[in-house]
Amino acid sequence: MANFNTPYAETYFENLNETQAQGTFNYRINNVPYMYYVYLVNGNGNYVQLNPESIVNLSINDNILDYSQTGTALIRDDNEVLQRSSFTKLLTYLGEDISSDAVDLDLTDFFFRNDCRDFLYIYIKPDLSSYDEEVKMFNDSQITLRGIFSIVKNEEVTGTGNNTKLKKLDFIDSSVEYLREKNISFSTANFTNSNNIDDLDDSNREMFTGLAIREIIIEGLAMGSKGENQPLNGNVISDNWEIGTTKIFYSSPGESNAIEDLEYILQRHTSSQPPFDFCLLRQDRFTKEWSLYSMKSLYENAIAQNETGASGGIMHTETFVLGTTSDTKEEIDNKRQKTPGLPENNFTLPDYSYVDDYTFFDMYGLTSQRDLVTTAVHSYQLNDKQFQIDLTNNNIETCYDAYYDAYVRGEKEYPLFVAADKENIFSNLFLNTLRKFNVNFKNDFSINDKEPDQRLGQGRNKVLRDMIFKNNAIELSVAGLTFREASKFFSFDKPNNFLEGRVDDKIFGTYLAVNVSHNFVGESYSNKIIGVKTYLYDNPFIQEVL
Repeated sequence: MANFNTPYAETYFENLNETQAQGTFNYRINNVPYMYYVYLVNGNGNYVQLNPESIVNLSINDNILDYSQTGTALIRDDNEVLQRSSFTKLLTYLGEDISSDAVDLDLTDFFFRNDCRDFLYIYIKPDLSSYDEEVKMFNDSQITLRGIFSIVKNEEVTGTGNNTKLKKLDFIDSSVEYLREKNISFSTANFTNSNNIDDLDDSNREMFTGLAIREIIIEGLAMGSKGENQPLNGNVISDNWEIGTTKIFYSSPGESNAIEDLEYILQRHTSSQPPFDFCLLRQDRFTKEWSLYSMKSLYENAIAQNETGASGGIMHTETFVLGTTSDTKEEIDNKRQKTPGLPENNFTLPDYSYVDDYTFFDMYGLTSQRDLVTTAVHSYQLNDKQFQIDLTNNNIETCYDAYYDAYVRGEKEYPLFVAADKENIFSNLFLNTLRKFNVNFKNDFSINDKEPDQRLGQGRNKVLRDMIFKNNAIELSVAGLTFREASKFFSFDKPNNFLEGRVDDKIFGTYLAVNVSHNFVGESYSNKIIGVKTYLYDNPFIQEVL
């Protein structure tokens, strides 16, 4: 069996073996058996297994705009028991026995180093054998919450009882922490084929933005704890990688870390296929592989349409139904109105997929008027000493058309999100006359002095991001399931006896999950899921006004 540190062989986990975690379903959560193992490990090789009952709260958050998971743990720590534990054990440190006389360390108990080399190892896996048919699409890795997290903040808080102390630990994925810490000497010029880099002009020192992002990640994770030129993660880059359509000449500023390098280039990255939209950079929560893919490709895999109807695409998982946890699966299925276009082959699990309450968030009018406007992108062409202003590609109507074609209608035979018998689908965003005539607009400046398509990231694509992520949203609180994650689609349906109204067109349908939190409180586990929706089933007949 692989070690805990499979993606991190150069760190501190060599003989903290996964067999220790995978032995038994040792804890019941929501009356379901779970493998629930949490280890506290420091860079000196001390580790202690936390009793599940000592973990007051464990929250793991997955946001689509974050590279990886973050979280917070609240642990009982009366009389500093964590650092006085008699259960502290030692690890083999890079093949060297750290308890030997060769290493002058006091390892009689655990202590916090507070240098981001304190780690939480988390392994949480449910026994879903009773739902085997419904969840057969998921493998073990997809239903397991697993990771090595760097503790970035450690503070003591007071509990509710007398003399009760709690340790609050904020954590992020350890590979992201390494990228945040490391100032790498990256330059696209180093990837040219020329032996005389100094003789090249800037255009010959460029590389595709997607390739630059890939190389920054590889270089940022290329050194182990003792400086070995070995990746912290064996397969760092997945095959799902968008090279992009634009090139960039970039050298890391001296004070810039790898994360800042990534963010700078990602803002200027556009996908290689029409409409040349923005991309998401994500790290797989289990394999730790990094992927870079366009938002359009994500939406294309939400629903699979054909002449007989719609089925769940590879990025669609679950349909939530407005009901109560007391309803049986048959009762819920009979109640479902089956909103047009909802996939028929994805699952609704008893006790887990029923929603008895939700919160719907309309897009703020202020947000729409402030952010969803024409963005004039200015640049200066050094060779010709001329100023340029890009308006055509960044006009709000051009942005709107790209939004509709990529994230609402789609470019295939059948529209996204609706059944085959539906002739059309409608956007849930509306433009008034002031914006159409550019009475309301913004300005931005780009240092890119070449083709207009290379400046889409600072104009149109920024607006496309706002059109999606600042759109109408819904928040669901449901019983927890470990496979739920951001960047997947889910549907929300209503019972037959639900009062009809035009507002249903807004609320019910298929959403992109932008944030999923996994919240463990004692023996209970819940998910809070936030999703955004881009479309309406029926024509809203919105009249244009000033």
